[in-house]
Amino acid sequence: MMTDDKVRALRRMKMIATGAFLLMTAIFFATNHLGNQTIAWVIRWDHINAFAEAAMVGALADWFAVVALFRHPLGIPIWHTAIIPHKKDEIGRNLGNFVETRLLSVENLQTEIGRFSAANAAVGYLAQPEHRQRAAELLTEAIATIVRQLDDEQVQSTIAEAATGKLKDLDASELLGNGLELIVQSGRHQQIIDSALTYLAQWAPTRRDMIREFIERSLQRTLKWGSKLVPDAVVERATDQVLTALIEVLQQAAADPAHPMREDLNSRAEEWVHRLKEDDELGEKVNTWKNDLVGNPNVRDYIAGLWTSLKQWLLADAASDDSAMKGYALRGIESFHRRLTEDAELRETIDTKLRSAVISVVSNHHSAIGGVISRIVDSWDGQRLSREIELNLGRDLQYIRLNGTFIGGIVGVLIHLMKG
Repeated sequence: MMTDDKVRALRRMKMIATGAFLLMTAIFFATNHLGNQTIAWVIRWDHINAFAEAAMVGALADWFAVVALFRHPLGIPIWHTAIIPHKKDEIGRNLGNFVETRLLSVENLQTEIGRFSAANAAVGYLAQPEHRQRAAELLTEAIATIVRQLDDEQVQSTIAEAATGKLKDLDASELLGNGLELIVQSGRHQQIIDSALTYLAQWAPTRRDMIREFIERSLQRTLKWGSKLVPDAVVERATDQVLTALIEVLQQAAADPAHPMREDLNSRAEEWVHRLKEDDELGEKVNTWKNDLVGNPNVRDYIAGLWTSLKQWLLADAASDDSAMKGYALRGIESFHRRLTEDAELRETIDTKLRSAVISVVSNHHSAIGGVISRIVDSWDGQRLSREIELNLGRDLQYIRLNGTFIGGIVGVLIHLMKG
């Protein structure tokens, strides 16, 4: 559409300039035999004739000059015409050099970049709620796009190798010791003991047969063959008494923080903390168990499979209307906007870093600017370049023809008056 407008504008100006030439030609021939009769005041027909004659010559000369830039006038290969098609490569090199060293010089770019504040632009843009919402949507879409493009096998392999590598380097004994120490120091292990004792008190009645068997074996070890003389009723009563006593002890220990059993459990917990941190033999065993577990193919496959679950969740969440990821992104953007608005030092830091990065890129690749322009122009044929320039500058060049017409006419009158 824009090219069509340029073509129409160029055609219209050519018609006007050519019309001015034809008008001067008609006036010249119409007044050529009217002599020096006065028309009005001091203006005579010979003045008009001289004006038209010189204007006609000026119009022809400027027509030739303008046309010679783009093609041979009237198709005649006159020397030093069709300048642009013939000088295409040189024009491309000179244009590229001009843009590189003058228009887009490093100094000019540094000055213009220094005037622009990306941080202030971000503050202004993100001030609108709809813009923040749009930014969150774009960020979510970008994450989803990246996730889709990732090679699943490569990602799974990378995750598995990284996770197993980190786990193998981990000192499991020290980690367990530090974790247990924190639990003991905070007193939270008491909750674990409470739960364990309460569970054992509830579990014990379900194992009455086990207790009875234990009593029978004890009688056999103590009384030998005499154990057969012990009535079953006695064994049953002993079983009930042992079970009742066990449950009472467990319940008392669960209810009384100062119970001897609890104190013994506390001491054993502290002993385990010490052993896990100081006992090299135990630490080696714990790490051996850990390495055996990490090296298990099922564990590695499970770790690698986490990516599949994560990917499915990310893509499903990104596509949903109430996306959690989009919500996180929006809250993050709003937090960033508030901080950026309130913190002038942060804005200055961002602008400084961005300007430095852009200037560094421009400086390192500045020489490519001229080469790009030169290659683009070189890839065009001469007629295309000529056409492009004429479309963009030809309309203004037609004014040169008009100016040549009327300036030539004025000069012609002045010469005519001096001769007269």
